Amino acid sequence: MFQTLHRWFRRRRFREGRTISRFIACDVRRDILIVSAARVDDGIITGRVRTTNVLYLFGGLVRESEFGPPTELRIEDMWHWTGQSWGGLPDGTSITDHLHETRNDA
Repeated sequence: MFQTLHRWFRRRRFREGRTISRFIACDVRRDILIVSAARVDDGIITGRVRTTNVLYLFGGLVRESEFGPPTELRIEDMWHWTGQSWGGLPDGTSITDHLHETRNDA
């Protein structure tokens, strides 16, 4: 019974054409545009991912990026964040670190 309900909720949540979003750090939002949900019962979807630091976006430091190419995503791993818990960039740095490097190179 539980498995049947779990599959029904998963199919309903991960429908093709739907965009799902979640904050994965304090100021970082990940959007996933679902391209295919054919393997949703196996815990895998095909989606296009866009990860945005909303503070950088609203501050005018970056432009809103496009969705990436379609890739297979494990549902249990799609909200994994490799950066710091306070946000920043996925490699654990801040945009100010990158701006400072480009000014020193010039």
